[in-house]
Amino acid sequence: MSNKVESVESVEVSDASVQREWKSVAATGARELASSYVLCNTVLGLARSGIAERLSDQWTSLAELVPPGGYTELVGNLLRFAEVRGLVESRGDSWRLAAPGGALLGEVPEAVIGYYAEAYGPVLSNIEGLATGRLRYGADVERDTEALGRRCEVLFRSVGMNVVRELIGRYRAERVLDLGCGTGGMVLDLAREDPRLRAVGLDIAEDAVALASKRAREEGLQDRVSFVVGDAFVPGEWPAAARECDLFIAVGAVHEHFRDGEKAVAELLRSYAELLAGKPGSVLVLAEPELFRDAEDADFFLVHALTEQGFPQRREPWLKVIEAAGLTCRRIQSVPDTMFRFAYYEITSAAVPR
Repeated sequence: MSNKVESVESVEVSDASVQREWKSVAATGARELASSYVLCNTVLGLARSGIAERLSDQWTSLAELVPPGGYTELVGNLLRFAEVRGLVESRGDSWRLAAPGGALLGEVPEAVIGYYAEAYGPVLSNIEGLATGRLRYGADVERDTEALGRRCEVLFRSVGMNVVRELIGRYRAERVLDLGCGTGGMVLDLAREDPRLRAVGLDIAEDAVALASKRAREEGLQDRVSFVVGDAFVPGEWPAAARECDLFIAVGAVHEHFRDGEKAVAELLRSYAELLAGKPGSVLVLAEPELFRDAEDADFFLVHALTEQGFPQRREPWLKVIEAAGLTCRRIQSVPDTMFRFAYYEITSAAVPR
């Protein structure tokens, strides 16, 4: 066969115009962008199919890596692609994670990819329709809220849980309320770590509350943890279990109201002022992302713009509305060098000695 190939004339066509065009294409980075898109979807596919979970630093046969009902040839080719990209290594019919793959397929990197590609994928794939008015967010297109909840749970655990732990200790909190708890990740993490702590999660989505309650029962935490359906922005209607807490935490829940103006946010915070005033020593913690509209935050800015959310604010507008609501911000914490630049506002109802 090799002799036949060698006997066929092989001609390389050097076309100056073609070379100039593709040199220009290379300079745009288009190929790298397309390649990143494919790799992002591959990472999510490996994770969601269960293949990533079966991979380790030990050699595993292809047969053991194929999901139930899966196609062996397709999985093999998927792994060959992953090998070219440096994620896995092969030896005969066995595979193991390479160091870069072990890192990229980790829980937090996968959540970063999933936040945009999975949770906001339905939005980003419909930019044309949204830009031309053919589609409207909320009516024709929506983000994947289930995926968003899963991804944010992982991301906040990595970014902000140490701040929350410090706040619980600083204010000697015994009962914690998570406003907009989703499927309960933060509440369950806190209760699991601290046997003395009681925690309540409140969310307006009944299905999320049901799943959070199920998770609590499965972990045997239902005696110290409860989840209730309620509107985080109407504390007067919360059940007693929620109102009796001494540390109230809202993660990324309030900034969307800036779309209605600063007065609307101040009015919302006044309802919390009444709650805090009725329980001396209680603290409201607003964990809110700061949007700088720079290269680092460009992706975050775009998904907010496309979904017509209120934009995350810098600290100055927050301090202004907190004061207008008759509240006092005691301290602002931040954690540098993370994906989202969060500010943690520690808020009380009246001035007290620091």
